[in-house]
Amino acid sequence: MDPSKVFVYFGYAMSVLFFGLGVYVLLLFPEEIHLPGKFRIMFGVVLLLYGIYRFISLRIKQRQADEERQFE
Repeated sequence: MDPSKVFVYFGYAMSVLFFGLGVYVLLLFPEEIHLPGKFRIMFGVVLLLYGIYRFISLRIKQRQADEERQFE
């Protein structure tokens, strides 16, 4: 297996992790931890958006790399 594929899979895993963590903070965050509601929502949305951004940027890089390999 190509070693660069490991980093690609790791990148996808991290984007899913950030997205899942954002969902957790928004919906399932325990009430025992006192955190203001607006801050919790803001932090959850930022994690969701960062997960989406990582996924899209990784996908764009993959397509560019595939196109470069195609023309070689």
